[in-house]
Amino acid sequence: MFPEWTSSVDMLADAGIIDYDAPAHIMGLPSRYVGNPNYPVYNIPPLKIQPLSKDKYQSTLPDNSIVKNPLWKKLLFGAIASIGLLWGISRLRNAPALIKNSCSKISDCFTNIFKRKP
Repeated sequence: MFPEWTSSVDMLADAGIIDYDAPAHIMGLPSRYVGNPNYPVYNIPPLKIQPLSKDKYQSTLPDNSIVKNPLWKKLLFGAIASIGLLWGISRLRNAPALIKNSCSKISDCFTNIFKRKP
């Protein structure tokens, strides 16, 4: 057997959850603790390992959807999204003129910087 489970059960005994040497009892060995009076251990429930009957989460909700947005939120998002789309399209129509104006302003700025004054 793996030593991890024995240390886990020993920690349970150290915490006072169980009050006997469970690994020794399970494996049929004498107790490992110092000061053992070698009396038999009584009233220990039998070890019955049974597989789990259900091992996955099943929701009790009728709908499996996690997010439940009400209709007013959906309509508000649709209105904001359509207004944003229309605004973006109007800005894109003005984009060529905006680019042309900004390029001419930048070129005028550079010509003014490098222009020599007599």
